[in-house]
Amino acid sequence: MFEVFFATNRGILAEGKKPKFSKRFNEKGPHELRYGSAMVKKVKKGYEVDRISLAPEKLEGRDEQVLGSKYIYETLRARMTADKVDVICLIHGYAADIETALERAAELKDKYKVAGRTPHVFLFSWPADGEMKPLLSYYSDRDDARASGVAIARAFLKLRQFLIDLGRDRHCQQSLHLVAHSMGNYALRWAMQGIRGELGQNLPRLFDNIFLMAADEDDDAFEHDHKLRLLPDLARAVHVYFSPGDRALMISDTTKRNPDRLGANGPRIRGGLPRKVALVDCRDVDDSPGDLSKHQYYRLRPEVVADVNLVLKSTAPEDMRTRSYVPEDQSWRVKAAAKRRSRTGKAGVARDANRGR
Repeated sequence: MFEVFFATNRGILAEGKKPKFSKRFNEKGPHELRYGSAMVKKVKKGYEVDRISLAPEKLEGRDEQVLGSKYIYETLRARMTADKVDVICLIHGYAADIETALERAAELKDKYKVAGRTPHVFLFSWPADGEMKPLLSYYSDRDDARASGVAIARAFLKLRQFLIDLGRDRHCQQSLHLVAHSMGNYALRWAMQGIRGELGQNLPRLFDNIFLMAADEDDDAFEHDHKLRLLPDLARAVHVYFSPGDRALMISDTTKRNPDRLGANGPRIRGGLPRKVALVDCRDVDDSPGDLSKHQYYRLRPEVVADVNLVLKSTAPEDMRTRSYVPEDQSWRVKAAAKRRSRTGKAGVARDANRGR
């Protein structure tokens, strides 16, 4: 059983022992946040949510306020201090309902390791449709991802203020890492813009590593302030994992009239990238059983998981056995462990693998 923590700007349809979440924003607006935790079990088909709990919250009366954010952040701080492990934050992709998002978070907790140790995982879940209707769901989720930027920014800024209020003597001395998958990278863009709106150009270093996985984001994102040019200021290092064979991003590029995607071929211009930005080509390890889209390699391919784990271990790139350097492309390429035949499962399995894009 894996415990994961979360914040969401989804609507709350029911609280209590069995909270229910809507596919739309909180009734108070896209900026409104609720916090909680979930227990997710590992089953034969993958991962399955066992139960979800909302953090206690009471906003009425200044002297009697109970903040869910403070409750969850303090719980994480205590766990990080006691266990001496880091936290990985996840922003999921499109077509992911709350259960799918929590299951993805549990999968990362199961597979990603920090110096061989199991991290704690904190999920931000924005109201993706949880459906796979062509075009309609995509455009709806893209609008929702953009509108959710302010809520994600609020979650990060609340965390920053929590750390400031703690004082250095109570810091856990562990690190935060961020993983954004697919359209979650577009939501991250707008979250960063929200942080800029509050703090200006001097962005705080909140994370040790930021992983941009199969990013459904423009390939010129690092060239513009209104996109991701300032993202490296938020971290010690930014890692862009991409694959030219990513079929989900081919569809985003060709049928939805988006510019070339960052997660397909990496940044449009390689020269002049900040030294903090590392490019990781996954073309040889992007296919997985049940994943017709070649879009889920960040969690399904053992070679990519192993590569991420070496990054989290602070291994120097040149010492990582999982990759080799391609000078003409100015990128690292993850090596396939062995020749494997691409297999796809039944249609239902394939759909499940592609959820959360």
